[in-house]
Formats: sequence, structure tokens, C-alpha cells
Amino acid sequence: MRWHRGVSVPLLAASALLAVAAGPAAAAEPADAAADARATPGSEQPKIDLEELAAERKARAALEENRVRTRIQRYLNAAAETVDEGEPGEAAALLERLADARLNTHERALVARLKAFVLYTEGDIEGAIAAFQAALAEEILPVSDEVRIRFNIAQLYAALQNWPKTIEAIHAWLPYAADPDPLAYYLLAVSHFQLEQFDLAIANAETAVDLAPDPKEGWLQLLAALYVQKEDYANATPVLEELVLRFPKRLYWVQLSLIYGARENYRHSLAVQQVAYLQGLLEEDKELRRLARSYLFADLPYQAAQVLTRGLAEERIEADAEVYEMLANSWVAAREYDRALEPLQTAAELSDDGQLYVRLGQVHLQREEWHLAAEMLQKAFDKGGLEKEASALLLLGIAHYNDENASQAREYFRRAARDESTRVQAERWIEHIDTEAGNGQNGDEGEAPVGNPELAGAP
Repeated sequence: MRWHRGVSVPLLAASALLAVAAGPAAAAEPADAAADARATPGSEQPKIDLEELAAERKARAALEENRVRTRIQRYLNAAAETVDEGEPGEAAALLERLADARLNTHERALVARLKAFVLYTEGDIEGAIAAFQAALAEEILPVSDEVRIRFNIAQLYAALQNWPKTIEAIHAWLPYAADPDPLAYYLLAVSHFQLEQFDLAIANAETAVDLAPDPKEGWLQLLAALYVQKEDYANATPVLEELVLRFPKRLYWVQLSLIYGARENYRHSLAVQQVAYLQGLLEEDKELRRLARSYLFADLPYQAAQVLTRGLAEERIEADAEVYEMLANSWVAAREYDRALEPLQTAAELSDDGQLYVRLGQVHLQREEWHLAAEMLQKAFDKGGLEKEASALLLLGIAHYNDENASQAREYFRRAARDESTRVQAERWIEHIDTEAGNGQNGDEGEAPVGNPELAGAP
């Protein structure tokens, strides 16, 4: 299984990039910049004194030889305005004019950073990464800018789906981050997931969700998928519950019901399916069949029959033998025997074998509709594939006997007597028929053996 999700890379506008570091004053850092970076789960991060580093960068940028000259600044401003107007090609041409200029460290860093933005705008992600790295190599940009660039590099590697480099870049960024963005841990989770390092993926996904006051849907979705991947259904449950509450999509309702089922919490599973069904979120064939089965399991056959009837009428459920059999079983369980006949008849017609015709024959026997029972049982033999042919022969004999066709009934009982499983019952029927014939009876007098047509039972 692979997790492919677009990675957003929100770079600043080109003009904003220049405003951030136009002069030495921009290197100032907040007082809490030296706060410890949050460690990646399972690893130790080297600590950087951000306050000391910020002071060092500010001093270097203030030196005469590192100040941005007016002429260079004009080119940078013009290039930034051009790319913001949607003309990255013209911006690249302006920056190219500075290629042969004798730039100082600060100017080279600014040109490289703006070039990265231009290349990103043109779709050259690898070029943008190289330009960002060149800007970092000058070691003169304000620390806040360096932190942002390092994170941009990680995002760009993620956009390239270069997962090892994404992990490496985020680990290079973390020591500089006073308050790491939860997005970093989400990117780590995605990267480790793609590399099939599921334990690390779970640890980072958990951190991302814990850090975010309002976790994004994709983050929760990834964490749920990771738990399911590990068959950790207990932890997957609350994540899916949150997804259902905050993003009530059909997929999450279905997944939550399945998770409850996997945990054998069938009452909750059915409740979730019911709510989703009432909201019109269950639309697919398999979802509606699953709901009907859940109703049957909960001893609610009438509701199961209603779901199946509506699904067939709206053509959301494929009309096959299985669903018509389920519908018939639902009506039978609900004691709506008359309503069970039609779907059972349809199921028998659609089935590849004659088993359902046997079932239909049993229903007619119970209703004492002897001629119809014999007709259905004969169709069962005509279609073939019967699992217990001897039992079906016994039922056919009972149907013919009660329909006053004793000679035909005797033949079917004779055939049923060849099988050990039905021999005793069949021989008793034969004996009864022969006794009647000897007494000159026609089947309306005397006491016939008692049978259980539902179970193809013994006389």
C-alpha cells in the first residue's frame, strides 16, 4: 500500500523574500529563539544556540564588505517584482546579469535565494533545492530565514517523493526550529510510511496530530491507516471517530463500522452503519449488503429486508442470486412467508445450481402446496449441482405422495433408499405406500409417516 498525497510548498512571494533580509536589522531574532527544538520520536537532535547564532549572523551582515550595494539591490527588487507578476523568465534574465558581478557573501546569498524562488515558479524543483542550498552555504542569512529555507528544502524533496532526502532535510531543520511545525512530523510520517518503516511512521504521525491544535484531515487519515496497517484497531478507533465527527464522509463511516466489527463490537458497528445509511452515505452494493447482514446478525430481519428491497429498487444492489436469497431469508426470519416466495424464486432462477430450488420446494411443502413443491424440486434436479441429492429425492417423494401420485412417490423413495443417509426414512415411506396399496387405499386414508420437509427429514 502506498500513500500518495500532494505536498504543499508555500514559499513566500519574491518581494517578501527581499524585505525579510534587506539589511542587517532583519537578522534580529525573538528572545525565545534558543528554545530547545522538539526531538523527533526515537532520536536525539543536536542543540543549536539560536540566540548566539543570530548575533553572529547580524554582526557578519553589518560588516562593510557584506552590505548589499544599491545597484545590486535594484536588480534584486526588479527581479522580485517581475517574478511576482508572473514572468519568471524575465526575472531569471535579470539575475543572470549579476552572474559575473563581484558579489559579496550577503549578495550571493540573496541572489541564490531569489533564484530558488524563480526556479520553483518555473517548475524546476531540483534546481530550486540546489539554489536554496547555495544560499545556506554562505552562512550569512538571518537565522529565521535559514530556518524557513531548510524547511522549504524538506518540502521540495517531499514534492519530488524523495523520501530519504525528505527525512534527512527535516532532521537538518529540526535543531534550528524553536517551535517545530507539526507539518514536519507529518512529512516524516509520510516518508517513513513510503519506506515501509511503519513504527517510525506511527510515532511521527502521532506527534503531528498531538502538536496540531486542529489536525488536518489527511493527518488523521494517515494515522488511522497506519494503525490499521499494524492491526492496532483499538488505537485506530478514536482516530476514525474523530474523522467521522469532523469530516463525516462515507469512507470514514464505513471504515469505522468495519473497525468496530473487527473488534467484535457489533452493536456499535450496526449503529454507525445505521446513521450513515440514514444520511444517505451508504451507496455501494457491498455497503448495503453489509448493513443487511448486520441487521440479520442483530436479529432485525425486517430492517434487513427493507434495506435490500430499497437497494434493488434503486439499482444500487446488483440483482444476483445471493442478494435475492438474503432477501428471502430476511422475510422468512421476519415471518413474512408470502413475501419470501418471490425473491426465493428469483434467486433460484439466477443461481448456478439447483440448491435454492430445493429450498423453495421446502417452503411449498411447509405451506402444503404439494404440486408446486414437486415442480420446484424437479427444477432442482434439472438444474443439478445438488449437495444432498438423496434428501432432495426424499422431499420429492413426499410432495408426490401428498399430491396423490403414489407410484411416482414410490420411485423417488426407492432412489432415496440407495443412500445410507436417507435409507431408513425412504424404506418406511415405501412400506407405507405398499401397505396402502395392499389395503386398497389411495393415500387419503391411514396414517402416513411423519416427515420434516424443512430438513428433508425422516418419515
